[in-house]
Parts: sequence; structure tokens; C-alpha cells
Amino acid sequence: MRIRKKIIVCCLAFAASGNVVFAQAKAIIRIDPAKEGARISPTLHGIFFEEISHAGEGGLYAELIQNRGFEDSRLPQGTTLQNGNIVPERTPHFMLMPEQASDWTMPWTVRSPWPAWTSRTTGQSTLSLSLTADHPLNEATPHSLEVKVSGKDTGKAELINEGFWGMNAIAGDEYNLSFYVRNPGTYQGALTASLQSKDGKVLAAHVFPALRKGEWTKYTCILHADQSDPAAQFVFSFGGKGTLWFDIVSLFPQKTFKSRPNGLRADLAQYIADLKPAFIRWPGGCYVEGINIQSAPDWKRTLGPIETRPGTFSPWGYWSSDGFGYHEYLQYCEDIGAAALYVFNVGVSCEFRSGTFIQDDSLAPVIQNALDAIEYAIGPVSSKWGKLRAKNGHAAPFPLKYVEVGNEQHGPRYAQRYNRFYEAIRKKYPAIRIIASMGIADVNRNTLKDMQQLDLVDEHAYKGVNWSFTHNDHFDNYKRGNWDMYVGEYATNGGVGTGNMAATLSDAVYMMAMERNSDLVKMSSYAPLLVNVNDVSWPVNLINFDAGHSFARISYYAIKLFNENRPDVNLATTVQVLPPAEKTNQFSGGIGLGTWDTQSEYKDIQVEKNGKILYKSDFGNRGSDWQPIRGDWKKGDSSIRQTAAGAQLLVVLKDSVFDTYTLTLKARKTDGYNAFIIPFAIKDSNNYLRAHIGSYVNSHCVFESVSGGYEVSDLTDQRPLNQPIVKDRWYSIRLEVQADKVACYLDEKLLMEYKEPDKVFAISGRDEKTGDLLIKMVNATGADCNTTLQIAGNPLIDKEALLTTLAAGGEKSENSFEHPTATVPANSLVHNASNEFQLNLPPYSVNVLRLKDKR
Repeated sequence: MRIRKKIIVCCLAFAASGNVVFAQAKAIIRIDPAKEGARISPTLHGIFFEEISHAGEGGLYAELIQNRGFEDSRLPQGTTLQNGNIVPERTPHFMLMPEQASDWTMPWTVRSPWPAWTSRTTGQSTLSLSLTADHPLNEATPHSLEVKVSGKDTGKAELINEGFWGMNAIAGDEYNLSFYVRNPGTYQGALTASLQSKDGKVLAAHVFPALRKGEWTKYTCILHADQSDPAAQFVFSFGGKGTLWFDIVSLFPQKTFKSRPNGLRADLAQYIADLKPAFIRWPGGCYVEGINIQSAPDWKRTLGPIETRPGTFSPWGYWSSDGFGYHEYLQYCEDIGAAALYVFNVGVSCEFRSGTFIQDDSLAPVIQNALDAIEYAIGPVSSKWGKLRAKNGHAAPFPLKYVEVGNEQHGPRYAQRYNRFYEAIRKKYPAIRIIASMGIADVNRNTLKDMQQLDLVDEHAYKGVNWSFTHNDHFDNYKRGNWDMYVGEYATNGGVGTGNMAATLSDAVYMMAMERNSDLVKMSSYAPLLVNVNDVSWPVNLINFDAGHSFARISYYAIKLFNENRPDVNLATTVQVLPPAEKTNQFSGGIGLGTWDTQSEYKDIQVEKNGKILYKSDFGNRGSDWQPIRGDWKKGDSSIRQTAAGAQLLVVLKDSVFDTYTLTLKARKTDGYNAFIIPFAIKDSNNYLRAHIGSYVNSHCVFESVSGGYEVSDLTDQRPLNQPIVKDRWYSIRLEVQADKVACYLDEKLLMEYKEPDKVFAISGRDEKTGDLLIKMVNATGADCNTTLQIAGNPLIDKEALLTTLAAGGEKSENSFEHPTATVPANSLVHNASNEFQLNLPPYSVNVLRLKDKR
């Protein structure tokens, strides 16, 4: 889970570096339609849903009441509460040997016995609440809320549910309310259910004149909203005195996706449907694994009436009601024409949490549970679980095509477990494609070697903003095997704010690499898909929403654009970026000094250009030249020391901008974990590049970019140091900054280099139904790219072509609630298409050109 820190922006005199002038790029894109490459998988683009950041509960699942069953204050199964943290039972961890237990804990943020519910009284009315386990509605919902109303008749007594940071009431819309009440007979009077604004304005209301005496009774009504409020709340108003017990209070908009009961929020479901995903991966992710093995989800608990679903605790820190259950998931897949990809637990909980597991000799029921899930989806109605599917309203099989054996497990121990699942599933369901987990990052060879049979392997790829540009050949160089690849989770999520145009450019280049290598990559899905902005657990998400609004990030439109323009076969394509007539200084800006969880000292700082000294440190007489930004910087007669711990500690040289130069200095580590950080190309105190010597706990070195003060993204691969930086020893550091290249030396030995990559990319393919040529092009530079397209072989090309462009005014441009469609694709016509023609690609743009065959 990401920790967000307050960022302090300091206005420094780096004005020259803030107005970088980009030279116009020039490129030649050559396409040979006669040379076909890999055929492109029709399943290349899917989606991945996980219960994270209230993506479902308070998001895609349309339920408006939070904590409808009054169970959200209970601890997850198999845990205790200690010093404000939930602590799992200390049983062995699946990945720790020998049989060690994890010391993982999670903060328990629940502060009320009945989260999301409050009471309000006026005048002489009184209302008291208590959570009780007496006389439960059923085993799945063992608690109920006891409400005692007393006092004189003057005043109001109300029970309020805040929803998920509000409820979206829309004038003219209707909402289905249902709830259970137990009234032993002490309460007499009316009960009013309403939607209200926070100031008490009634938006919709229904009066129940009297409540039946006796056992649990279900009540229903329709609330018709006369006014709108995107942040409304639900209210029970009591017109009598006495005691009542409430359970399973549920409120749904009638306008769910396809008007399904217990359905999905229409706008969010439509966003997903509009992507036309080939498949939906569900339900996770870490959610599948659980914080411990006892709390892992079980599809069987998500079937049937909502009052019989006990709920599942998400590893992301909240309870899910299981309302968006297995049946609803399969139904949604069918509704939008997507295949189902069901991920099941393999008897192992999340290794980054407790890592508890079921022993190998007790796996048979776990394997059978997976087989039962498949049977529920596609089994005949004569089978046990197929019969239940039919009873639940769907006699025909659902479109389940794939299953995944766990999530992010890896290593030989998992491989042996995977083999048992594979054998059982393949024997009974030979048409189902089975996906193997590979942990995090690239395909794990240590896992592969013990797997007996493979269909697909799942690679996860969360990368920094520059990675796709410098690793465009990642899949080109991949060692192939007797398996296909599914990139189950990918995103550019480092150094891109909450998902700006820079992220989209990088995502687009990554998708182009997958498409170009479709002999290997058959499926992919971006992650995470959804985020309620009131509960952000992950830095970058595809679709953002609150109770009443939503918007899609720019990368959403790039994925949609690529999926709508997916050819059938790749064509040979080369890109030649021509060198500019005059090099621009790409690393202009200020310089600084920094540390990360390290105490270091710097001295003898000098900047030189063409034999001329531009700056030389003199801390005794000119210590004020350096402005501390973060940290505790002590200036001596000849040096400056950083004495605090913490991330991104920084001091900068004021009022100085350099373009091409050589920076030399001496540095020594006095304490801490890492070593030295030398910022350069500083635009302001929160945006700069840096050489990091002693990264990864003093074991590696890397060039990095910093944005927003704390967002760090690698510019180069991490390179191991020959040996760690030694404490209390002075080192000589030299940074040679050229127009488009930076080199870092330690004690006169070259450590690492970085050169700005070419940032114009292209692939092409043929749509066999229409004969059209589809060309995808990315211009990730800050200037127009004058592009020459050359089509070999004299094909008959219509001079009029359709160009779709997704472009923003800058790398940091983002869509938002205020401007949800600030950056979306726009169509235009090209009138000069031929075998060779000119095309201008705007700065920071993703482009798809469709050339039509005149025949």
C-alpha cells in the first residue's frame, strides 16, 4: 500500500530549465506489407478486476449502503487485535524455510462497532445503539444493530448511513430499499426511510406506518428521488418509542447495468464494456490470496441471496459483502461478450502478508473446490453445481474459458502444487486453458523448471515512466518456450502522478511491444482497473470515481483505441529517427546534493565547462549558496553534511542553471543504509534527475528521475556496485553532462551512462477483413515529429485515410473530475496518403492511421 507524503514546493531560480525548447523531430517509418510477422491474438486486450480501493464494494457493485449487514467491525478470521493491529496466527510461511512464520501485521482502522452508521437526535428524543449477536438473522450475518428510541415526543431520532463517502441521488430516479427488522413488540409507531442531503433536506422518502411484531421480517419499498445530490445519505427516522433490531439494510438504484437486480453501477460497468475486453480476470490479485489462509475468498460463499453471503476481508483493508459474487461476475462477462478468467486460491495466502498455507497432504478439498467452480460455470444442469447455476437463473453455461492457479506464487514448491491442479483440471475439463502464476515481474525460470505442463504463464509488469522507451525490445529478446504469455498486470505507475500523459505514452509503447510479439503474448490486462478516490491503495488506476462522478485516465483511451484497431497480422516495420540538425541540451537545469536514509558529507564541489570553472564551493564564506529543501543540512568551513534519516533529502545550489558541464565533488558516507545522490537537470525542488550511487541498500547504482518530490523512476537498469560504499571514506565523483548523454564516474572509473532514447515508435499490421493497413505510432517527444511513411511493394492505397490521435498539451496532462475528457482520441482525415507521404505527429501523442486498400 502506498504511503502518500506531503510535498513542499520551493520556488527556485531555475527558470531557464523550465522552458525547454524541443527541436522538431524527424522520422522515417518503413512498412513492407509483403513481410508478415506474428499473427495478433484476438484476446490480446482484456481487463482485470480486483477488490482494491473499493473497486467493487462502493464502486462497480451498485449497493449504496456501506456495512449493510453490520459485520464490518469484526476481525478477519484467524486474527487477533494487538496494539491497534490485526495479527494472524503465527503458523509457517509458504516461502520461508525452514517453516518460519511471518511477523506481518496490519493496522486496524475500524473505530466504531458499526462503521458507516451514526445516530442523530434533536429535542428530547434519545437514541442508543449497540451491536448484538443475540437472535441473529442467520449464520452468515451473526450480528445485528439494536436501536433503542426513548424520550419525549418532541424532537427527532434518526439512524444514518453515510454510504461509500456519499450516495448519488438523481432526481427522477428510483431506488430499491430492502431491510430486515425484528420487533418483539416494544416498538410502536411509524418508521420513515429516506434519502437526505447532509443538511437534512429530504430527497426521497417512504413511510412504513407500523412494523410487524415478532420474528425477523423483511420490508421493501421504492424511494423516488425528487431532487439530486451526489453525496446524499440514507436515514431511518423513528416515529415511535421502543427497541428494534436491524439487519441487511440494502439500497440499490433501479438503473443498474442492464437493469439487473443486485447489479452493477451503470457508468462504471459501461466504461468497462466500452473497452470491449476479450476477457475479465477475477477476483484478483492479492484478494485471491487473502491476508491469511482462513480469510481467503471462497466462490461458494458468494452465491445465493445477499443475506446469506458472509463477506470476505480484502487484503487492502476492508470488508467486501460478496455482493459482486461469482455468479454476478460470470453474468457480467456474458453481458459484455467477454470470456471469464477465474483465479482461484491454491491453499496459500499472500506471501507479502502472513503467507500461511494448507499443507500439501490436505490439498484435495482445495483442488475439488476449483473443479466445483468450473462445474458451476460450464457444467451440465444434471451436475451438482450446474444444477445450482440453473436454479440461480442461468441454465446455459457461462463463458468460462480460462482459470489461473493462484496469484503471484512462484518457486519449486508452488510448481509442484500447480502440477496437481493442472492434472486434475486438464483431465476433467480439457478445453479450459490453465494459467500458471510466475510471481512478480518476468517469467520465473526457477518456477518453470518444475512445471510438467504449461498453457499460459502470467507475467506482471509495473514499470517506471522511462522503462518502455529504454526496453522496447523486452519481448523481442524473450526466450520462447512451449507456452504462451499472459501479461496479467501491467501499468506505468512510477513518476507519472496519478496517471498522466507520460504514463499513457509509456503504456502505448509497451502495448505495441506486446502486439509486435503476439507469437508470445496472447493476453494482457491493465491493473488496477478501478479506484474510489476516497480510498487510494495504489498510485495509478485506470478509472477513477466517487459516489456521483467518474472519469477514465488517458491510458484507458489508449487501450480502447488499440483494441478497436487490432489487426490480424503484424507487418515488417522499421523506424528511423533522424538526428537533429543541432543538438538541444536535454539536461539543462540546476544541481544539488541528496541522500536517502543515509547521512553523508560532500565537499570540493566544482562545475567546469570547456576548461572554465563556472562554480566552486566555499562553504566557509558562501554557504548561503546552498538552499536546504528536505533534511538537516549542516554547513562547515569546507563541506556540507546531511544528518537526518528519510527519503528524498535534498539541498540545491541556488540561482544556477547549467547545460553541458562536468561536475566533480568528493563524498563520504557517515551512517545509514545507502550512500550518495547527485541531483542534476533540476527544474524545481520536486522535479529533477539524479545519479544514485549505493541504491538498493548500498549495492547498486542507477540514474533516476524524480517528480512530485517523492516519485522516483529508474532511467537506467540498476547496476551492481563492485563493492559497497565504505563508511567514513572519501570518494571522488564525476558527472559528465553532455547535450544528450550523462556519464557518472566513481574514483575515476565509469559507473554508468544514460543517453536519452529515441522516442518515436511505430508498428503496423493488416486487417484481413478489409485489407486496411493499420499503423500505430507514438511520438513521446515534446515537439512535432515530421514523419515520412514509406510503404513498400506499390500497394493500391486510397489517398484519403483516417487518423485517430490521442494527444495532450504536456507530459503531465491528466483527465480529472473537473475535466473528464480533457484528453481523448480525435479523428481527422489525411488527404495525401500514398506509397510515400508526409505526416505530422503532434508532441506527446498516440496515433493510429488506417490506410484503405482502393480495391
